[in-house]
Amino acid sequence: MAAPRLRKLLPAAVIALLAVSTAAEAQWVLLARRAVGRVEQMSQTQPDGPSYDSAAVMLEAPADKVYAAVVSGVKKKEGITVTREDASERLIQFTNGQQIAGIKVSPLGDDLSHLLISSAHSGSQPNAAQLVSDSVLRVCADMNVVCSRAQQ
Repeated sequence: MAAPRLRKLLPAAVIALLAVSTAAEAQWVLLARRAVGRVEQMSQTQPDGPSYDSAAVMLEAPADKVYAAVVSGVKKKEGITVTREDASERLIQFTNGQQIAGIKVSPLGDDLSHLLISSAHSGSQPNAAQLVSDSVLRVCADMNVVCSRAQQ
């Protein structure tokens, strides 16, 4: 007697589970779309020690194209020396002789990428936070992708 009742309830339960998972996926996509193009930045400074600056943004563009734009921009910049370039990891590291920095591009989907830029310098050198943020915005412009600084 329980078996016929279970056969009737099982399809309804499966449909309900599919509806819930589809709604959760749709919410995730909506949340991700709101974050695309929003440049987040963080800095940590110490007067007598190392200081760090970083910025991150999600771009609606394939990771390989974003990485190519990053490498092209870094190599065109005067006074910059590339210290490491790894296309398989989509990573480039460079220096201006006083500060070091790196950029990593990670694919999040076919046309969605995560761009992370970080730099380090001693406390006596100028803060590179603005430079890091401007670099992210330059890559966005090179990719014809709209980006903006997050409101603090």
